Amino acid sequence: MSEYYFDRVNSKGEVIFRRDTNESLEDVEKYLNSKSIEYEVKEQAHMIKVFTKGRDYSYYYTTGRWAPYKKYLGGYPKKHYSSKGIEDFITRFIQGEKKWDAKHVTNNWTITSQYIKTIQQVSF
Repeated sequence: MSEYYFDRVNSKGEVIFRRDTNESLEDVEKYLNSKSIEYEVKEQAHMIKVFTKGRDYSYYYTTGRWAPYKKYLGGYPKKHYSSKGIEDFITRFIQGEKKWDAKHVTNNWTITSQYIKTIQQVSF
């Protein structure tokens, strides 16, 4: 997994950081198959739709971002959450049934002191 790096400034002027999982589709499929978890690949979106007993999830394997799948919104949710990779997503949020609200996981990248220095060096 990579470290957070500067990605862009959004339309609100907020700095957006990104962290890649360095996982390929094959890595993710191998892990899900080993755990006997049902899924559907949406290759153009770099997304895997993960099926569980209670609810379905959208998991983006390039960044580790995920969200509950919203069928009535065309599958696109308002909030995305972050994980460190497929194993982290499955063990902490699916099997562990951890509550995934703002107290535990944020949908924005956490800005640490090392990145604040980077922000100060970048001119907008």
